[in-house]
Amino acid sequence: MNAMLKPIAIVNVENGQPMTSTMQIALGLGIQHATIIKLVRTYMPDFQEFGLVRFKIQPRLEGQHGGGEAKFVPLNEQQATFLMTLMRNSPRVIEFKKALVKAFFETREFIRSQDQSYNNIHNKLTLQLDLEKADASLAGSILGSYRKKRDLLMTAISEVESLMQPCLFE
Repeated sequence: MNAMLKPIAIVNVENGQPMTSTMQIALGLGIQHATIIKLVRTYMPDFQEFGLVRFKIQPRLEGQHGGGEAKFVPLNEQQATFLMTLMRNSPRVIEFKKALVKAFFETREFIRSQDQSYNNIHNKLTLQLDLEKADASLAGSILGSYRKKRDLLMTAISEVESLMQPCLFE
């Protein structure tokens, strides 16, 4: 059955969240986009239970009939899942449902791995900063101690030099 599905980007990341759209679902199912939009409009209150429903406009894809722009709706995972429950289970719909579930899962895993990578980088940088602060603090302590000792030693050297001066001229 997988041979029936044309490879398309089903899910993408928008503002750190996995998203799809009514256009992507229509393409994946091989049905008219207007049919999907009609379902969204018919069940609008139900879709809104799962998040904000915003109609967007984009230029029609090359090769599509009609001119001008096309309306579509970005869908989060819950909205897309709800939409798929409204579809009749033909072999193509079942295959697309599986592909959509996998795509959302893989996208969430990708986001999680990216977050983990950023977490690791953040932790390493924070540790490095803490080490640098400790080194600077230690250097500051050593520098402060050196300055005190230096002042004492310079005073002592000056006193010895002043004591030595008379001997040099006598």
